[in-house]
Amino acid sequence: MKNDELTNRKADDNIIDTNASPSAYGWCFQVGAGIMLMLDNVNKFTSLKMEGASDDIELTLDTGKMYAQAKSVTRIGDQRSASTNLNNALRTLSKDANNGDAVQLIYITNIANPLSSKISTAFQYGNKYEFSILPTDAQNKILKQAGEDFPAEKFRLHIINFFGEGENKFDSVKTKISEFLRAAIDDPSYNQRLLESWFETFMVNASDKPDNQKKLELTKKQVVYPVIVLVIDQPIKEEEFHKVSEYDDYDGICQMYRNIIYAKICDYQFVSEVLADFLLKRNISTDKTSFLYEYTKKEWQNYQYKFTEIKDEEVQEALIKLLLLTIIIHRRKVDKIKEATKL
Repeated sequence: MKNDELTNRKADDNIIDTNASPSAYGWCFQVGAGIMLMLDNVNKFTSLKMEGASDDIELTLDTGKMYAQAKSVTRIGDQRSASTNLNNALRTLSKDANNGDAVQLIYITNIANPLSSKISTAFQYGNKYEFSILPTDAQNKILKQAGEDFPAEKFRLHIINFFGEGENKFDSVKTKISEFLRAAIDDPSYNQRLLESWFETFMVNASDKPDNQKKLELTKKQVVYPVIVLVIDQPIKEEEFHKVSEYDDYDGICQMYRNIIYAKICDYQFVSEVLADFLLKRNISTDKTSFLYEYTKKEWQNYQYKFTEIKDEEVQEALIKLLLLTIIIHRRKVDKIKEATKL
């Protein structure tokens, strides 16, 4: 072998891989796992912390805390780190159990056979497993690693399908968000925007280090508020608009007067005035189901004085009707979100 070839080979052997992709992947998985765990408990949790004082994910309930360890691999079928990840997770969860407030101790992963069970087909992506239904060899492994005094009845295993390039890895998270939105407001179309909003919020929260003075938890209101903002940010659908107006340029109204629409929808005084008047008159209506359309068509003129800057009467009428109906319909959606999350 030539001297220069030997020198090059030695140099190659000493190269240190500084690529941070696996670490970044792990952070993405932790945030995705946090979103899914939150949505599993959306009716019960009161606050949450990513990278809490004790664990990767901490959800606070009225009855105590859910502590979760999130461990991932980047390739489907990669079992090389399964035992190490399990041991590290159980070590932390065992400490959490000593806090005295744990209601669940959760291991969340995307490893296909996370407990390295002899029954390799025992686990499926998208499922959750209580300790009592795990294979015997897996139960023994948990107790051996965590200790005989480990509260096994509180242990849960969650397996998430989290693989792929770019946004594809979040497909199962988006599906979970869609299920929540469909149940809450019967409209899953906000799933991508809500994922982006929650991802940013959770990542920032994960970077905030808690201590005895600063818990830095996200309250339920802080987490649910982006859902309400997304709903409010969009005016009603075109087919709804045409139930109260014959104006044919719906897109033009929405684009040209977007700033006014957003300002009025977020104007507490204006919204309160509209809703108070609407609810008062609906109470004496015999047909409460379709009254929102009748109200919009009959009462829009009562609000003309707030839109004198719009000189075109046809446009003015269309815009006011759009706003009234949007506010009334949004009220229903916001109420549904609050009901679905027990906010």
